[in-house]
Amino acid sequence: MFRIYMVVSSFFVYLYHKKQDMDTDELRQLIVQKRELLARETFSRRAFNRCENMSDEMKNRYVEYLIERLENTELDNRAMKLVLEDLTKELSRSNQMLEKLNDLQSLLEEERESRKSLERENIKLKEQLKSARKNRFGSKKQSVKKDASGSDDDPVDREKEKDGFDGTDESLDTRSVAESETQESHPSSPNPGDLCNRPETYRTMGVNGTPVRHLSDLSKVPGRILDRKMVKTFRLDICLVEEQFEMVQYVEKGRKPRWGYFPKEGHPQAVTRFDGTRITPGFLQAIAYEVYVKNVTFGLLHQWLGDMGMTVSENTLRNRLKKGRKYLDRMVVELKRIALEKDAVVNCEETWCKVRKYDRYKKCYMWVLVNKAERVVIFFYEDGSRGRDVLTNFLGDAELKALMSDGYNAYVFIGDGLKTHRYKDTDHQVCLAHVRAKFVKARMEGGDKRADVFLDNINRLFRFEREYDREMITDGERTRRRQGLPPLEAMINLRANLLQELKSEEEQKSCYMREALNYLHKFWNEAFTYIKDGRYPISNNLAERAVRPFTTKRKNSLHFGSDEGAEIAAVYHSIISTVKLQGRSAWDYLGKFFTGIFNGCRDFLSLTPQNIDLAVCQ
Repeated sequence: MFRIYMVVSSFFVYLYHKKQDMDTDELRQLIVQKRELLARETFSRRAFNRCENMSDEMKNRYVEYLIERLENTELDNRAMKLVLEDLTKELSRSNQMLEKLNDLQSLLEEERESRKSLERENIKLKEQLKSARKNRFGSKKQSVKKDASGSDDDPVDREKEKDGFDGTDESLDTRSVAESETQESHPSSPNPGDLCNRPETYRTMGVNGTPVRHLSDLSKVPGRILDRKMVKTFRLDICLVEEQFEMVQYVEKGRKPRWGYFPKEGHPQAVTRFDGTRITPGFLQAIAYEVYVKNVTFGLLHQWLGDMGMTVSENTLRNRLKKGRKYLDRMVVELKRIALEKDAVVNCEETWCKVRKYDRYKKCYMWVLVNKAERVVIFFYEDGSRGRDVLTNFLGDAELKALMSDGYNAYVFIGDGLKTHRYKDTDHQVCLAHVRAKFVKARMEGGDKRADVFLDNINRLFRFEREYDREMITDGERTRRRQGLPPLEAMINLRANLLQELKSEEEQKSCYMREALNYLHKFWNEAFTYIKDGRYPISNNLAERAVRPFTTKRKNSLHFGSDEGAEIAAVYHSIISTVKLQGRSAWDYLGKFFTGIFNGCRDFLSLTPQNIDLAVCQ
């Protein structure tokens, strides 16, 4: 029996290897050829009679012998069939075990990578803990350098516009201005465990989303596998493609001839372009991002597209952005309704820009309004005017709780019942950072040391706000602590020194010191209105930061070609700044918005940055 099993196994192995070397058709052809050769050899010879010259008894014995041989052969065939069935089952079971082994190997590899990642994270955390302990329990001889004013922050001069301050001093950042932004950054100390001297917030290069994995074919490895790993690479595909759609003119019975596009399988189901243009939502997304996010000029954008092989004029690019503005205008209307809701607290600011008017350039102004609670930013441009009518027309009948600004005269009617009845219940706030900047100027440029007392108390108020932000207290708790003894003590010191300096002789003061004292005296109530409500900001830095990208655009482009160009910029900057304030991707939002518009969505409430992910018409 064991011999039969070995013979059958050898036969099975031989067939298996033969099957690997030749296909089924070749094997069938060989069998047919062999049968033909055997037939020729059989029929060419005379039939051989083995029973010739045998007696009857020998014939009977020979027949019995043949019958016995036949029975043994049948048994052998049945045994071979059973052996083949067992071998087939064993082979199938082996294949299953091989698949399970491959799955276990992949799981083991993933576990190994996860363990290595956790080990690296553990080492990093240990180093951070060591560095934190060292900084906390460091030497008492360590000291912090201060400027001449006595503050912990470095003073930064403002551009010479308005009242000499732009509110961009990083030292004045407070979470009371922008809750959603990160806490103020401090220069991180070197990590002793990192030979590259990388900061603790260092992040390796990566991409959001699921990566595309390309696995190796392990069957092609010519030797024994020792280890495996994934190698990261990054690919950026930027290309310009012209798409052409075949239009067919046809006529139906009883109707006029018409044109239509009938797509083949695997092709777009519609002509992907806005009506009246040759641009797709993706192309409009790209040029809007280049111009208003990356601040690329139309000349550079035209040159870039030309280098990529596109024939287009700068005026055509401007007209395409006009096409997008047609829909974004309605979005701005929706955002304005959200920003000016009842009892809203807003920040307001204006900045200058150059606009070409006929044959000359005129200095005009762009306004910006920010609602911190709703995280909405609105830019508006009314013929470049800086007058009060621009603000009043924009606000309309809005019932605001408070409006934060600088000391520009266009805002002083807010909260004054004698000047306007419409906004008499609105609290007008004046940025305390502007007050501080004037005393910094008096100390640095005027050389007046008496400004140090005012700077110490103002910086103390800002430190209180940063402390509230770190503790993440509620608005009610912030109101209670603002009205507590420490802030009131600083305000009392400021008031006492202000009255004392106003009574002193004018000859002993510099012009900068007199300007700072008069500014604080004039806007005393407005500067400290923030203590009434925890929602009120202490400074106007939120609006100053919102207008900063526009100032960058102003430096790159130098001027706008017309009032219409400034209005288009105001619309796009409103959308982009709102998206950024909400911590979203401007590129992603522009793509989703224009795609939704192309798909026929006109519900602009569902297309706002807050609701764009829930829109059903993307």
